[in-house]
Amino acid sequence: MLRILFSRLGTPHIGPPAAYSFNVASVSATGGFTVDRGSEKTKTEKVSFTRTGGMCTRCEGRGTVSDIDLTQLFDDSKSLSEDPFTIPTYTGDGWVVRVIAESGFFDKDKPIRDYTKRERHDFLYREPTKVKINGVNLTYEGLIPKLQKSFLSKDRESMQPHIRAFVDRAVTFARCPECDGTRLSEAARSSRIGKLNIADACAMEIRDLADWVRGLEEPSVAPLLAKLRHSLDSFVEIGLGYLSLDRASGTLSGGEAQRTKMIRHLGSSLTDVTYVFDEPSIGLHPHDIQRMNKLLLRLRDKGNTVLVVEHKPETIAIADHVVDLGPGAGTAGGTVCFEGTVEELRASDTVTGRHLDDRAALKDTVREATGALEIRGANANNLQDVNVDIPSVCSA
Repeated sequence: MLRILFSRLGTPHIGPPAAYSFNVASVSATGGFTVDRGSEKTKTEKVSFTRTGGMCTRCEGRGTVSDIDLTQLFDDSKSLSEDPFTIPTYTGDGWVVRVIAESGFFDKDKPIRDYTKRERHDFLYREPTKVKINGVNLTYEGLIPKLQKSFLSKDRESMQPHIRAFVDRAVTFARCPECDGTRLSEAARSSRIGKLNIADACAMEIRDLADWVRGLEEPSVAPLLAKLRHSLDSFVEIGLGYLSLDRASGTLSGGEAQRTKMIRHLGSSLTDVTYVFDEPSIGLHPHDIQRMNKLLLRLRDKGNTVLVVEHKPETIAIADHVVDLGPGAGTAGGTVCFEGTVEELRASDTVTGRHLDDRAALKDTVREATGALEIRGANANNLQDVNVDIPSVCSA
């Protein structure tokens, strides 16, 4: 919706919503086609196609540029026949290494450090080239572009642990100098509503962005503004006002991600859907739990089934039906101890029922911390210069 807003009100006008999207590249093409119409002679007509995207061409919409440490890729004192690679899956008996070794571009017994300038270029950067190995048509490509396609094009959080460890070891990332990390083209950054461009708007905390949108008065986009205000206010109401729209989804906690999905589905016209949430109250202040409960009830009232795995009494209290699993945790659990209404649960003799009804006896002794994990000056996401001591060793 924010991209649509800028495509309508941004000055200078640079194009449709895609022109403000960091994952859409600009494309232009020209070609011709023939037209047969009735008894008329066949005509050849020319056509031009242009799509304006908002992707930064330097970093290709990633916001960062990478530099690869070649010493982490291979041992240049070895030859291709000596299994020189230190890249995951690049084993001596694998097809990837076999294509390199048998491509015909290199002497398999020559140490990599002794390659000529041409050989080194082919080894690292050669463009895709058809080669035939044992009668099989294959494609040889330089090591760097091959790695960029196979490893570096993926989101870091989605990588397997051993791949992520390799990337962390071999690749250094820096903020893109052209887009300053915004992932947007110069044109997208030049278009503004008032003093803000879309990158500025996305970098704002959602609560501040909601206030900015409320200050916009433009009758031509009144329905769009109303819908955008409602969506942003929903984030604030559920305790996510500290987030920003440029925050990577992979950095959200489980609770934050689930509450974000709640808001998205509330704006959907779908009904008769079964939603499953796993402890969506994690990290919430008690005041915000009540707001989250209202969203859960609104999802239910739209004609959906909402299943919630939860431990907070405030959320258990709004359930239409409760299934209590236990009696203990881990291997001591897994048994259905109770099934019914919240009031019936309170009256039951289960561990959960006794705690909800304030009938559970507390321990006479408490554990005392004998050590602490000290954290000083924590700065990440919504943490700003936080100092905290976390008890690390407790004794009864």
